[in-house]
Amino acid sequence: MVIGMKVLFYPGCSLKNNYPEFEKSSLEVCRKLGIELLEIPRWTCCGVNFSLATDNVMRHLGAVRSLINAREKGKEMDTKTVVTACSMCYNVLKRVNLTLREDPDKLETINSFIDDQPDYVPELEITHLLSLFEKIGFDKIGEIVVKPLKGLKVASYYGCALLRPNKPRGIPIDDPESPTILEELMESIGAEPIDFPFKTECCGNYHVVFRPDIVEMRAEKIISSARSRGADIIVSACPLCLYNLERGNEILDEGRRAPIVFFTQLMALSFGVNSYLNEEIKEWILKKC
Repeated sequence: MVIGMKVLFYPGCSLKNNYPEFEKSSLEVCRKLGIELLEIPRWTCCGVNFSLATDNVMRHLGAVRSLINAREKGKEMDTKTVVTACSMCYNVLKRVNLTLREDPDKLETINSFIDDQPDYVPELEITHLLSLFEKIGFDKIGEIVVKPLKGLKVASYYGCALLRPNKPRGIPIDDPESPTILEELMESIGAEPIDFPFKTECCGNYHVVFRPDIVEMRAEKIISSARSRGADIIVSACPLCLYNLERGNEILDEGRRAPIVFFTQLMALSFGVNSYLNEEIKEWILKKC
């Protein structure tokens, strides 16, 4: 299947610096699907967390500068779609874009501070890679699979950034209370989706810096919940969630731990392309399937 689609790609800091396997597996999967991810030139950090202070629009400068570059590149490509793989980058870029679209005063204020770039016009559409795959169709994705992951029980962990907040409208990529988009994707590559109660619970976020005990407690509950439902492995779309869940694995007994990987890595494995999985985990999965 060759889709022949070109979209702008915002990789973000975590994919470039800490989890290159997420970026590389995303590129591999999209290449196999016929989607060309074109990296936005001169992108900067999204800001990591969306500032809720009404008088602190300057916190959005990093995101806006990247979106300006994306818009200029998009004109060359005749596209207004920006795709992210990192759920936190998605959340920040989407919220900034929607906020400036709905608040002309904030848009005017922030444009007045950017005198070395064109004014930003919030006409881009920010989407997550999962939403792009959903739009393509999970049945079509299933057609690419050469190694179905049959027998692999996968728990899909969403966390917060893909589903919250509800305002401004358009942030959640699925039902915030009962999402299924990841489960449908895992099913399309032959795996057995495992539902569990903690799949939308917060992992502890940046409490890991000052209160790692909170993160360890939450991560332990999330992993234990997934394991109690029979999950072999957990997939995530968030680098911070994956990091925090690994903290939970460290304090669990060996028999209660679960491997945690990015959803694109399992897709790549099923497509027969480089998954950038740890070799031990890769061999373990292939033996189960």
